[in-house]
Amino acid sequence: MADLSFDAVLVGGGSKGLVAAMYLAHYGGMSVGIFEDRVELGGGWCSEESPAPGFNANHCSHVHGPDLYHAPVYEDFPNWEEYGAKYAMWPVSVGAVFEEDDSWIGIFNKDIDPSQERTAKLISRFSERDAETWLEFWERAQKYYIPAVKEFCFNPALPFGQPDAMDRLMANPDAGLDPTWLFMSPFQMYQDLFESPEAQVIFNRGIQAAGFTCEQYGNGLGAFLMLIGCAMGLGVAVGGNHHVAHACHRVILENGGKVFTRKTVKKIIIENGRAKGIKLEDGTEIEAKKLVLSGVDPHQLCVDLVGAEHLSSRIIRKIKNIERSWITITWYTWALHERPRYKAESFESGVEGTSMLHFATKNTQDLLDEAYWRRLRKMPPNLNPFASDTTQVSPESAPPGKATVLTEQWVIPAWAMKESEWKEYERKHADELLKVWQKHAPNMTWDNVIGYVPITPFWTAKQAKNWGPAGNWAVIDECPSQTGRLRPILELASGRMPIKDLYATGAGWHPWAGGSSIQGYNIYKIISEDFGLRKPWEEKGRPY
Repeated sequence: MADLSFDAVLVGGGSKGLVAAMYLAHYGGMSVGIFEDRVELGGGWCSEESPAPGFNANHCSHVHGPDLYHAPVYEDFPNWEEYGAKYAMWPVSVGAVFEEDDSWIGIFNKDIDPSQERTAKLISRFSERDAETWLEFWERAQKYYIPAVKEFCFNPALPFGQPDAMDRLMANPDAGLDPTWLFMSPFQMYQDLFESPEAQVIFNRGIQAAGFTCEQYGNGLGAFLMLIGCAMGLGVAVGGNHHVAHACHRVILENGGKVFTRKTVKKIIIENGRAKGIKLEDGTEIEAKKLVLSGVDPHQLCVDLVGAEHLSSRIIRKIKNIERSWITITWYTWALHERPRYKAESFESGVEGTSMLHFATKNTQDLLDEAYWRRLRKMPPNLNPFASDTTQVSPESAPPGKATVLTEQWVIPAWAMKESEWKEYERKHADELLKVWQKHAPNMTWDNVIGYVPITPFWTAKQAKNWGPAGNWAVIDECPSQTGRLRPILELASGRMPIKDLYATGAGWHPWAGGSSIQGYNIYKIISEDFGLRKPWEEKGRPY
């Protein structure tokens, strides 16, 4: 006899599981029970008072593209924004300041530059041809690219042989896409598109921030999607990204769902080839009357919770061979007396309102060299950080007149150094980062710093099992063989597991990682098909 019973039992209360639970409870009419190992819900949607009293920091997921990340959820849950899933948009999506001449380049948000003429004018200061290229891209993005990308993201992965939205887009001659881009590295693709090193730099650093790598061949799809993300605009959740988790939690509770934190799932109970429930570490058994949905990483799900005896040796071997040691960063939040004053502000106004402002040189080789050092599991000798001033768009993240700024630098995986070495690195990196920052903003001295919190891969790996052992915020890497319909592996990309009534979601599934609603929404689509549940996308005539 089970201790508790629900129609749908969810393993993990991360971002994707919360979205799926909303749909299962509200549109599916199911009783839902969520069992989370950590003290709170949300996974990467986490924020807290830090690094000083009165300041608020996002310690995992920071920059979101709400128009892409959550498009159908806002339509299907009209109160979601009111409940806390509200975003403030940065004026500039991505940009770079250059130490050679204190100039800068960036892509303005479509909400303040709907025609993208202002963006083109800024780009033209470096290349007239690149400005024309961007305007042509923007025109096609609105007509072809953005609708296709939304349809691609917010639909489950299709099997090979069945064209998806991106396949159809690539085959459309009016879209003007070069199919060889898919086989290029992002570095090659941006060279093919743009002639100025300035434009190449901002997009190569942007694709890196999205978890892809600029030097890896076959990552052209990721490079293209980075351009779309810039065109659609980037924002931050008002009050911190944990408010998005709170918004989901409220919807789930209103629809009868139950949440249990500090409950570690030891095993998924499988009987006669069917998922029947879960067993907790304390011995408690939870019955799943209809289905079990896992939000944990692929390795944890298949090897630890299901077990090799229930899956083919081929699947287990492929799961154990998944790459998951690349997407590792330092992620510092700084409490400042005053915002950084960039020398580039005299070149063109707006630089301070950039979501990801790269401190750069005009040598495009810098980012390639950084990747090569990291492939050797060595700390890059030169920094290529970006800064994101949250208070420019969400002033409540700091006391009046103060500033909360996040910085990011890519480093080696958690297991590549000992704990004592990471502790030593934390202060060393802070000193080195300030030296780079001062080149662009002279007021960025230690006198301007109230406090900082150092998030490293070592810290990340300890926060949730999904991110270990490397401290990989994307759960698994976004190499060409682990994105889209191949993520995490071909056999599991749809989220429908080979065991009846067992489903999977999370950042390790189609199409790629990030603090979005995509995977949670898509797994509900799969479940709704299997159980004949309500389909709001069909009711509203959406292609996604």
